[in-house]
Amino acid sequence: MKSQKIILIFEIILCILVGIGMFLISHFIYADAFRINFVISLLTSWIVITLIDWKKEINTVQPKVRWFTVLLIIITIASFIAYKPDFSYREGKGIVVQHGYKNLSELQDKSIISFGLKNTRLVPNAYLYTGEKNNVKYYILLSPIDGKIETKKIGDGNYLDEYFEMK
Repeated sequence: MKSQKIILIFEIILCILVGIGMFLISHFIYADAFRINFVISLLTSWIVITLIDWKKEINTVQPKVRWFTVLLIIITIASFIAYKPDFSYREGKGIVVQHGYKNLSELQDKSIISFGLKNTRLVPNAYLYTGEKNNVKYYILLSPIDGKIETKKIGDGNYLDEYFEMK
């Protein structure tokens, strides 16, 4: 009984650590362009189910790690690795500089939806920068999937101007 309780606590802590780790990586490395809400919801739901069934789970005769916990964590990590963007926000900055943009700066929102760049369900946003080219200031959207760039002139009345005005 006591060893099963320790195993369940370990499973809960592992699910929490995997969820927090994925959130931190998505936020700080991929600028929230990589959506992991579904994965976090799955891990949180599994923790809640474990807590609800706590008494039933600790009364097992033979203590063991539950196979679904292991499967869930493996699938979560594998899907994160398989579907993550091809490059980070910082690497994207280098790509933008290679295209001739200068005075790059980051906005508070580092990723935003783009209507002209490639996206997927898990990577719906593009990285967002501001920069100059030929003494004209632009919003620079960079697809984290294929590295293509879309630009919008700042102050041109485009959807990004409207977004930042409303904010």
